[in-house]
Formats: sequence, structure tokens, C-alpha cells
Amino acid sequence: MGNPFRCDDTVGLKIAEILKEKCNDKNVVVKSGSIDGLAMLDEIIGFDKVILIDSIESENGNPGDIFKIKIDPTETKPSLVASHGVDFISALKIGIQFGYKMPAQIFVYAVKIKDNTTFNEDCTDVVSASIPEVIQRVLGEIEG
Repeated sequence: MGNPFRCDDTVGLKIAEILKEKCNDKNVVVKSGSIDGLAMLDEIIGFDKVILIDSIESENGNPGDIFKIKIDPTETKPSLVASHGVDFISALKIGIQFGYKMPAQIFVYAVKIKDNTTFNEDCTDVVSASIPEVIQRVLGEIEG
């Protein structure tokens, strides 16, 4: 996930493109896009496991740090305000309420960003340096 024109916010999209080339497992579908919230439901319904890759702003850590976050919509409270409409947790809860086959496992690999305000199609050097590690972790997750 990400915005291809906002510097470090493009990191998830860049990783997805590399994973499309490196992952040869026929049971794995790699998608990329600039969507969130309710639109995400259409992309994840019917899958057993979902790994999302995105950028993150956080007071913890340093730019380029990688976080693995397990999402459990039954235990996580939705945020009341989302920057793009309905937040992802609320969308998951809606999917459950409508009886959609939701993934049993959802993980987010998030890379802490340095800059998501500059109009640029490339990540900063520190965020770019984290890309190979995220790819290695995700491929390990797929193989495991």
C-alpha cells in the first residue's frame, strides 16, 4: 500500500513490485495499490492469510525501522478518525458483520518513514535501505 508520489509512502508499493518478481508460489497473490478502508475488503476477502506492507509514522524507533504488527479485528478497537475515511480495523469489523470470509491471519509489515510530504517517486536512502530486509522477512513468512 502507499502513495507512489509521496517519497517514503511509496515503500510498500516498491516492495510489492519486487515480491511479484521474486515470489514463485502459485498460492500467493501479490497486489499493490493506493487504497485503504472499505476498498481493502474487496482485496482480502476469501484469503486465508494476508500480509500488508505499508509505511508508518511513529514516535518509536528510527526511519527505516521495520515493525511487524498482527491485526486481530476482534481485539482491536477501531479509530474514530481515519485520514482517508473508514479505517482498516473498522472495515474488517464490517466485513465480519456482513459474514464475509475474512482472513484468519493478517499481518502488517510497516517501515517507519522519514518523509511522506515531498513530491517524489523515490524513498529516502534510509527507508530504501530497509527494503531488502522487508522482502526477506515476507518471503520467509510465505515459505514458513
